[in-house]
Formats: sequence, structure tokens, C-alpha cells
Amino acid sequence: MSAATLLLPVLVCLMLFLAPAGPAGATALSYDVGVVINASLLSIPAHDQQAFIKDGRVYVPLRAVGKNLGCEVEWIRETRQVVITSRGRPADPLKRVPPGTPAAALPGRTGDRQRVQIVVDGQIKEFSADYGEPFITAAGRTVVPLRAVGEALGCEVDWNSATRLVTIRSKPQAPPPSRGPEEYGETRPSPSGYPGAPGGTRFGGSAGRRVGLLQELAEYRTNLRLLDGTFINSAELVDKDEENFSQAQLDRFRSDLDDLRKYDARVRLPDGREWATAELTILGPAIATADQLRAWLEAEARKRVRTEQWGREFVPFPDLVDLYLRIGAEYGVRGDLALAQAAKETGYWQFGGDVQPDQNNFCGLWATGTALTGGESLNGADPALVRLEAGRHGATFATPQAGVEAHIQHLYAYATTDPLPPGKVLLSPRFVYVQRGSAPTWQGLNARWAVPGTTYGQSIIHDFWLKALYY
Repeated sequence: MSAATLLLPVLVCLMLFLAPAGPAGATALSYDVGVVINASLLSIPAHDQQAFIKDGRVYVPLRAVGKNLGCEVEWIRETRQVVITSRGRPADPLKRVPPGTPAAALPGRTGDRQRVQIVVDGQIKEFSADYGEPFITAAGRTVVPLRAVGEALGCEVDWNSATRLVTIRSKPQAPPPSRGPEEYGETRPSPSGYPGAPGGTRFGGSAGRRVGLLQELAEYRTNLRLLDGTFINSAELVDKDEENFSQAQLDRFRSDLDDLRKYDARVRLPDGREWATAELTILGPAIATADQLRAWLEAEARKRVRTEQWGREFVPFPDLVDLYLRIGAEYGVRGDLALAQAAKETGYWQFGGDVQPDQNNFCGLWATGTALTGGESLNGADPALVRLEAGRHGATFATPQAGVEAHIQHLYAYATTDPLPPGKVLLSPRFVYVQRGSAPTWQGLNARWAVPGTTYGQSIIHDFWLKALYY
């Protein structure tokens, strides 16, 4: 089951639930309502829109609830739609309408300026009149009654009239079915023309065995950081017994597995082609086009202008699409995925951490959490294009192009033992610290590029790159 499918029941809970009956025709609002989501009390700043009861129905602010459920919530003003996207699922391309579309033809029912339309993972949600309708408050916030979506998508919701608490719980997921011998040892041909497609024998040593904790972890073929500071690839666990590990380590493995289950083990493209997430390689041609990447980033930029993320002024996105695609191709690195990694590392170029925008450092090179002294060695990197400045976090590059190329070089170091392409000058000051060829896949960066980084590569692929492919 995909991460998006698992999240869907949780996602829908955020909208509608049967609230306590109120007086017929009541219009007064009651704000003494609390909302608990999966055992955590929803905390909303006092100045922002609170949950309330209106006409006998509980309404909650959609963005606040969605954020606490790990979803993306976007307001499309042109179409008056609230678009909710579950974790790991690309944004829905159907929400866009051609410029100049008459107001009467827009999907958000703009005849009533308070009315909005809710789209959940690409599906327009129509609610019974008995449930009430989403609307925009005087404070400019979209609120939704709790009942309809909860019933539609299977969330468990309760109202306690004594404590005036709404409790929202995602229903427990059934454990994955045991896999039989026919799945292990399965061989599938690679889809023609696509990299890293599934192929070869899958964990033949587990044939016929009931899948337990270690065997399920093994299927992800991902690096795991152990409690002693070392790491292994989970594929090595396929024939091991739980008795080989301490209880503390087994508890960590269970936590790792919970994190890994949030992501689909397969990459699915809009045209239906797919391959294993674990086998998507760093080296290879870009798959997303420049137009797709720009459309994705333009949508993300609009979203961040609206929400004012990081609590400070929005930093315009630098124009890096052509640089990543061109320089990536020169090194044989997938520039589209490298750009997705840059979006992840920089928080969509808002630089909410130690590295600053003027450093042109798009992947956190030499950002270790400790400020530089200025005396560190460049390790052969070109001093005309790279600086290690005292008091700063991370390397500083003279131009955006130098920063992009240093990023690509660092990925190249992980992906292959080959020397730099002819004519290339070293720009990554940490190139020499990489165990060359140790991570040929994006998932192979887990526990290497990021620590513990259990789902680092999966996040690059599913939370960032796939969004571009759906534009």
C-alpha cells in the first residue's frame, strides 16, 4: 500500500464530523472547542482562526489541521479551491485552469465569495447539505465542518460534550500480508529505456518464510544507522534473526520501519511506468523536463509567498533549472533529481538554517553545525571559486554556477569511482572525504549524506522530484 493511500484516511478526518446538536437555526459561534489529532492537542496561535461550533456543527481551520496531519494545503485564489495533498503524493495538476476563464466557469463556486471547493488528492469533495459546507471566515481562513470527510474516508472521530473535545484518530492499518515463495526470487524485466527498473532476484534466501521485522526491513534495501554509530544496508538483514540484536536495537529498527512505510517502495510516473525506489540511480539522464521543473518551482514559490514560511520575508527562488540540467548532463548525473535535493536541503531556497542565500551553497556542503575557523583546507578545490570563511557555516561559492557544479561533483563522488570528466576543476572541498562509489543510488545516500537519514533519499524522490513530473 502506498504512503499516499495510508495517509488518505488520516487526511480526510481533518474536515467533517458529527458535532453536538445545537438549537435549530442557531447562528452564534462558540469557541470553547478543543481538537485532538492522534493523541496530540491541536495548538493554534491565539491570533489565528480557532475551532468553533456554528449551527450545531464543529468547524476547524483547514490549514492548521492539515499541517498537523503532515499534509500540504494550498489555497488557489483563481479557482477558489483548497487543494490538500497527502505526504509523498505529487500535487494535483487538474486544479489549474486556463488564464481568462470566466468566473462563472471556475470550479470554486465563485457566485458566493465565501464558498470554496475542497480537493483531496485530486478528488473534488462534495458534501451533503446536512453536513454543512466549507467557507471562508471574516479573518480570511478556510474552515470546514468535521463530519463528511471523516465518514467518507474512514477516520474515527468522537465528540465529548463534557470536555468539549473533538478527537480524531486514524484507523489502525492492517499488517502487510505474508509473502509467499512466489514473490521472493521474482524476476521482472526493466521497462525499456528507463533506469534502475526492477530486475534480478529479490531476497531468494527468504523464500517461503513469514515476513517479520528484519525481513520487511530487508525489502527496502536502504542504509540504516545502528545504535553503535555504524550502519548497514537493510538487505543484509534478510537472513538474520532478531536474537542477533539487542532490544534497544530492535526498537530502533521498528521506528525505522515506521518511517520507511511512509514512502512507496516503487516510483510511479504519470504515464504508468514504474521501478523500485531503491534502484533509482544517481547517474543517468534527467527524466523531468525543464518546463516541468519550472512549473513545479513556480507553484511552490506561489505557495510560499502566500504562507510566509519561516516567519520572515520570502526569498525569491534562484533560476537554477538550466544549470542543474546542463551541468548534471556533463557529469552524467541526473540534474533534475539533484535540483530536487537542493530544494530539500535549502527549504525551497528559504535557507532557514545556518547556510545563507549569498553563499550559493545549495546542498549544505561543509555545513556541519559548527562555524568555520577559516583555516580549513580547501582540499584541492579552486580557491578562485570556493571560500571557507571564518564564522560562516558551509562553503561559500563565488557564483550560482560554481555552487551547482560543486553539488553535482559531490553526488558524482558518491556515485562512481571514475575521475572527474576531462577539463573539470574541483569545486567540492569535501570531495576527498567521500568513500568513492559508495552510494550509486539516491536511496544509498541515506545515513551517508544525512545522519541518521533513514528516509533521506526516499524524501528527495517522493516529496520533491515526483511533484515536478506531474506538471
